[in-house]
Amino acid sequence: MRLSVHGSRTLEDERVKVLLMNEILEHKITMIVTHAEPGGVCQVARKLAKEMALPLKLHFLNFKYRGGAFERRSKAVLKDCDRAIFIHDGKSKGTTNELRLAEKMNKAKTVHVMEKSEHKTSVGFGIEEPWDWKEDDQDDEGPSLLSEMVDVSEEEFMDLDE
Repeated sequence: MRLSVHGSRTLEDERVKVLLMNEILEHKITMIVTHAEPGGVCQVARKLAKEMALPLKLHFLNFKYRGGAFERRSKAVLKDCDRAIFIHDGKSKGTTNELRLAEKMNKAKTVHVMEKSEHKTSVGFGIEEPWDWKEDDQDDEGPSLLSEMVDVSEEEFMDLDE
């Protein structure tokens, strides 16, 4: 299944990566289709495709269409997918237009709206309830795909920054 990725250039933190990973796993995505040039959500998708060794198809702006280059690229990305994900800052007009196109094209989609974070890493999602601990919280099945536990010595840990 081919997933097209659309979103705001202002969103580039780890929340975007987690949302994309969840979408990929939930819908058994086999290819990412996105825009070649923008930063933000599309850039996170391009990097994630590389990390997960997923095929990546990029659509480039074609300025022979002058002012219509952005619209044509967005339509091409949406035509080239089975489902779409939109990660929107609630302000981007381009993402809003792409979402409208997807609705007109009857594309299966997931939509997330979030504010830009003041931090680039360790952002996380809002905590709705206080954390609690119960003895049965031990995970007998091992680490999940999104949160791997790795045993490393202090020396190895210090080498990770290099």
